[in-house]
Amino acid sequence: MAHTTQPKWFLLLALLAACLSAQAAEEKPLPWWEAETALSEDGRLDLTGKPWWKRAQGLRVGEHFTLSSDRPGGGRMIVRRERLTSRKGKTIEAIVWVLDDDGDKTVGDTDSDCYVVDYGSDGRVDRMVDYIDNDADGKANEMEIRYFHRGQLRIAWFGVDLDKDGRLWDLAAYEYSGNFFRSDPDGDNLVFANRYDPERREWLPISECPFTFHDIDADGHSEAVVRVSAAPLDFDPRKEPDPGNSLFKEKIRFQERFRRPGAVNVRYSLDVDGLAGPERPGSPARRLHYDLGFNLIGRVPYPKEGTAWANPLRRAPKTTRTLRHDATRPFAETYPAEQTGMSWREYGDDGVTLGDGPHADEDRRWEGVFWMWQRRFMHNTGGPTQLWNIRREFRPTPSTRRELYYCQADRRIHLVGATDGWIRVGHLGNPKSVWGEIRMFDTDRNGYFDRWETYREGQTRPVWIGTVAKPEVRKLPSDWDELQRFYTKELLPEALAANEKLMSAMRRVDNDYKVSADLAKTLKAATCDTEKRYVQDIIRHTQYLALRDKLLERSGPVLAAPVAELRKRPGPDGPTVAAWSMAEAAALLDTAYAAGHYDEAIKILRRIEGLMKTEP
Repeated sequence: MAHTTQPKWFLLLALLAACLSAQAAEEKPLPWWEAETALSEDGRLDLTGKPWWKRAQGLRVGEHFTLSSDRPGGGRMIVRRERLTSRKGKTIEAIVWVLDDDGDKTVGDTDSDCYVVDYGSDGRVDRMVDYIDNDADGKANEMEIRYFHRGQLRIAWFGVDLDKDGRLWDLAAYEYSGNFFRSDPDGDNLVFANRYDPERREWLPISECPFTFHDIDADGHSEAVVRVSAAPLDFDPRKEPDPGNSLFKEKIRFQERFRRPGAVNVRYSLDVDGLAGPERPGSPARRLHYDLGFNLIGRVPYPKEGTAWANPLRRAPKTTRTLRHDATRPFAETYPAEQTGMSWREYGDDGVTLGDGPHADEDRRWEGVFWMWQRRFMHNTGGPTQLWNIRREFRPTPSTRRELYYCQADRRIHLVGATDGWIRVGHLGNPKSVWGEIRMFDTDRNGYFDRWETYREGQTRPVWIGTVAKPEVRKLPSDWDELQRFYTKELLPEALAANEKLMSAMRRVDNDYKVSADLAKTLKAATCDTEKRYVQDIIRHTQYLALRDKLLERSGPVLAAPVAELRKRPGPDGPTVAAWSMAEAAALLDTAYAAGHYDEAIKILRRIEGLMKTEP
């Protein structure tokens, strides 16, 4: 898959800013808008010294006044009092100071103006929202949200509208609303976090640095998403299990260890079935459709080369730090992971609602497909997480490539080197229903699963174990276009057809099996072939377990009968002969079924049909 290139203005700005020397910057007077909002030596911005401050204190909610800056070349400004609702629903009053940075005489637009916000009107700045129009086309190319604590700058969010759709951060009370569905998870975009070093007056990587969204097929929707977690290299996951989130708080003072950041976690998700896209009547396409997610943990020093991003139109500090958009996918695909978790979304979870809009119940997240906090702990996992109907696979050994393979036994794509995996099955058609769990293991540690265990609800021992001595596997290409083609054009159609053939053959042997109402409802509601195949798999496996029990119930009592009873009917037509033939056929069927040899299983089922007709 091709990686997105940076727009020309992006590269030109970087080159221009790199040419500015520190000495020249000191000698040249600051632009009026930057001088107005300049920080003190210790990174503070206090409004009480402004000539308009007393007048601002007298404003009522909804009132404002307009004035001109007294700085050389000063432009227009507005000061107003607003009643705001925070992202947590709290109502607060604030004084908001708006600067017309570009001098277009439209004070309060969202292409190049700046908003300085004082919650509680105590004179100490709490937030600053700044829009930057790099190419003067009337649309913001960048947007930043700076977070202050008691007037001192601590952290900031930065966003870059690479696809020029005019969408950036969604705000609540002049800070990130916390809902990126309403920001811009579509197309090509980059957002990232930095922490301010007040002593050196520079930005440093922290937290989600960056989050990048990739429109691979140029349809305006994202098919890949990467999230790199930046944290101090010396962090202790036992004390800071999620530093990518927990250390990005404005109340946390700057610490010297922040100067040694590492890329300690990478999340990388892909839309394997290619169904991300606009919603169209009669189409299964959805806005977001990530299926596969990698969770990678390690301790790599945060790259220095190519991560300094300067913009002369930005308020100081003008240089931020982040991986570039076109570097994040190669970074994710070659990241030296100490451990890897792979997640594959098979279906939604009727017990939670994690998505957005009319398809919120499908639980598709803008962040991609998360790992989870249970069983195999991996720091920086994040959330919210879906527990049901997502397959998890864990590789405990180092890797520098995201390698996958196809296994004939279960007709699924797996992570090379995974030693164990599981999928909890339930909340299908009923938010309280639980089917059970399927576990996978690589018992000989050759990098491929060879044992599958099935547990039904409430049972601590497996009701079925499938062991395959030499599973048929096929290494898959690292080219994601080819993977998508294989998955959608070969794997899914073959798996769906094979299931139908096997289920039909089982019905001829046992016509009493009925699909549960919940599973039938879920199958009908499936929105894509991945979901249809998953529910079909559960129905097929449930049907097989019922058939297997019936076959063993037919032969078991006969073979376990008292010897004296068996001696009454000796000879070639005796009950033990037929029962043993049935037991042998059931064992052969189990072996073929476990290996995924469904054509062979169908032949054995025909033999079983004959045995049932000739039983004494």
